[in-house]
Amino acid sequence: WDEENQEAISGALKQLNEFEKKHSKPYDAKLKKSQEDLQNRLDCLRKQADGFDDRGPVIDVVVWHDGDVWRVAVDTQGLEDKKDSGKLADFVPLTNYRIERKFGIFSKLDACSFVANVYDDGNLVSIVTDCSPHATHVAGIAAAFHPEEPVLNGVAPGAQLISCRIGDTRLGSMETGTGLVRALIAAVEHKCDLINMSYGEPALLPDYGRFIDIVNEVVDKHRIIFISSAGNNGPALNTVGAPGGTSSSIIGIGAYVSPAMAAGAHCVVQPPSEGMEYTWSSRGPTADGDLGVSISAPGGAVAPVPTWTLQSRMLMNGTSMSSPSACGGVALLVSAMKAEGIPVSPYTVRKAIENTASSISDAPEEKLTTGHGLLQVDRAYEYARQAKKLPLVSYRISISQVGKSIPKLRGIYLRGSNSCQQTSEWTVQLNPKFHDDASNLEQLVPFEECLQLHSTDSSVINIPEYILLTNNGRSFNIVVNPVNISSGLHYYEVYGMDCRAPWRGPIFRVPITIIKPIALSGEPPVLSLSKLYFKSGHIERRFINVPIGASWAEVTMRTSAFDTPRRFFLDTVQMCPLKRPIKWESVVTFSSPSIKNFSFPVEGGLTLELSIAQFWSSGNASHEPTCVDFEIVFHGIFIDQKVIALDGSESPMRIVARSLLASERLVPVATLNKIKIPYRPVDSNFCPLPTSRDRLPSGKQIIALTLTYKFKLEDGAEVKPHLPLLNNRIYDNKFESQFYRISDSNKCVYSSGDVYPSYVKLPKGEYTLQLYIRHENVQILEKLKQLVLFIERKLEKKDCIQLSFYSEPDGPIIGNAAFKSSVLVPGEPEAFYVGPPSREKLPKGAPPGSVLVGSITYGIVSSFNKKDEQHAPASYSILCIIPPSKVDDTKEKGVSVETKKSISERLNDEGSRHQDKVSFGP
Repeated sequence: WDEENQEAISGALKQLNEFEKKHSKPYDAKLKKSQEDLQNRLDCLRKQADGFDDRGPVIDVVVWHDGDVWRVAVDTQGLEDKKDSGKLADFVPLTNYRIERKFGIFSKLDACSFVANVYDDGNLVSIVTDCSPHATHVAGIAAAFHPEEPVLNGVAPGAQLISCRIGDTRLGSMETGTGLVRALIAAVEHKCDLINMSYGEPALLPDYGRFIDIVNEVVDKHRIIFISSAGNNGPALNTVGAPGGTSSSIIGIGAYVSPAMAAGAHCVVQPPSEGMEYTWSSRGPTADGDLGVSISAPGGAVAPVPTWTLQSRMLMNGTSMSSPSACGGVALLVSAMKAEGIPVSPYTVRKAIENTASSISDAPEEKLTTGHGLLQVDRAYEYARQAKKLPLVSYRISISQVGKSIPKLRGIYLRGSNSCQQTSEWTVQLNPKFHDDASNLEQLVPFEECLQLHSTDSSVINIPEYILLTNNGRSFNIVVNPVNISSGLHYYEVYGMDCRAPWRGPIFRVPITIIKPIALSGEPPVLSLSKLYFKSGHIERRFINVPIGASWAEVTMRTSAFDTPRRFFLDTVQMCPLKRPIKWESVVTFSSPSIKNFSFPVEGGLTLELSIAQFWSSGNASHEPTCVDFEIVFHGIFIDQKVIALDGSESPMRIVARSLLASERLVPVATLNKIKIPYRPVDSNFCPLPTSRDRLPSGKQIIALTLTYKFKLEDGAEVKPHLPLLNNRIYDNKFESQFYRISDSNKCVYSSGDVYPSYVKLPKGEYTLQLYIRHENVQILEKLKQLVLFIERKLEKKDCIQLSFYSEPDGPIIGNAAFKSSVLVPGEPEAFYVGPPSREKLPKGAPPGSVLVGSITYGIVSSFNKKDEQHAPASYSILCIIPPSKVDDTKEKGVSVETKKSISERLNDEGSRHQDKVSFGP
């Protein structure tokens, strides 16, 4: 399109120049119209080029039934550079890929392959291609098969693959709940042995959600082994992602790099002498104390990529790569077990690979990084052979602190100064879990095991010596005494050994993580770390009890004594119940010895992990360690309410500020820059989905609820839909879809989204938003028929509202007593008011009940940037409800002309009448 449009612009410009050259000015009326027509044509073409939105090629698809199967033909002529190529008549018809395993190529220009699937009796055609090389690379690591050149083989060459696409091109390859559930259904339908999933993200709750519920069924009932990436958010702890690192039924894989990988795949000048976990590989534990990482596997590979990349192989690294490496290894194990007649179960396979993994480090706390170690297929096979006649059982643990019924945990996790100052007691409920088809009489009733309990450190962890375990489970108590341990990270385990068969290794493990933070002193509180020496891959962790009243931290990092550039990962993590980990991160490169400054928000009263890591491949060619001096200073302005809500009246909101740590400058700044307008659906529709790809393994049919919303824009704007109940949760959500689509009155689709809605620029007009929610329980879906949707609109810069502050309650009305800044004395409160926005500044056409939203900050960064004053990074939400509209007096019946005048005009008139009645006689 660009080439043809540019050619048209050149042609129009040429015609205009020739016209002006041929005809001298001034033009007569007829020539003037001709000149204007040529100029308008040129302007129109240029404007079209500026505003053109290329939404990709348009292709025609023809579908028919040939008597046996549905056939698909694709007209790709418009994609070819030659007019004779890509004709519909030349296309070799396709059918559902699983039937004939044939694919097509869009064109020789893009070299992009695709397959077709037909659903719903020919009414729905799915053209499937990839949106990145990721999946092909992952598949090649696991199972690439090159019999003529075995060096190119994957870990399990020739293993049969079923590709289930969960990423949506419309969402930039983001996975959707619909794609995830359909993939699980397909895995069961095709009787897969293993699932590899190289996807994931942080979660609010571990081991929770609809996807996890179905995964549990797939593993427990259908005996599929599920392996997934642990995440790429390290090196801080508590960074494992869902579902791989947070779910009990899934084996989470960390990413390991060996010296050979560093030299060969990464082309490092001087590879490390020992293998290590990649710096970015996510670490455990989970929020509920589980280990997080099960095992590790090589996390980088040169592997196949799609033809549209115009190369055959490339290097990628990530836990996305370590997961298929482990999955390929487990595929070899499963293949051998089948050949030997050994029963294959996710329970026994997991126990075999965990209990035979090769430890990467002797430090107990490194288990949170590497899991149980590197996968060893040969050892796991010998273990499986020896365990051939043992019951197929998984040992599930549920832990609660004595005196508390909730929450139920999968490990013991003490993270904070208070919990480390006293002894605590915990109840562990141990339940054997058999597969759903296990026989009551032949398997459950005879099950009985005598287990000897062990602790990795009896000075801290006290336990009973033995328990007798039967099918109905057994509980025992653990006493944890961390009072005398040193500050920092400590990891322990309680595990059970089979008294009759100790060769089995630990039958179950209770992970126990204790983080004992250090307390800071000073005004303001400061932690100074001097002369920390780093080599490639080295990580320094410090755990700090963030003082109550702190709201931001200021960091100074100084490097010295090195030659080649050094790259560092800086991470901080705080944990808050029922919230994703609070994480700040920065990747910084020092090209020479220098100083860098950072600031970030913190939560007072919560333990903060500070992680400083030199990247695994940074500085490898140098023998000089990096010397780092690090200082972190805590500041804070404590506010009596974190969310400021103005109710729409003329009354200001009183705010009380305190500094609990040191003197701080109080400089409040508040801006309202968005408006959220609530909508209810104008229509709702339930539909049972007809095809087998939407029938759960349990046999239940999924039901779709489609909600239709209408909204109107008086002017063009950037808008984003927001569903407070559903957004920002995919794995930890009990609903499997929240897909939406925005279209105009001509049914032109402008935007699609799901878990993470994004802004889209829309012109003036009327729009329809359709929201698609899925669940198998119609009674649950019924509760969402009137689900509230917010349309969030960005205000243009000129329309953003800067709020004013006052020292008196009548300040907004009287117009005086402005509050600009102050110096807070430690411990002494200071109060001021934030005024509501004036009526004139409210967005035009905003309906009553809408909400203006923005942010408010209170402090100033003090440690650096002395010349350029910088607001503290700790910002909080502020909102204002749009009040009812002003009553229009001119529309009221029976209102006299006098009442239309302003108050001052009516007062002047009244004064004149009184003057007329006064006499000044003698």
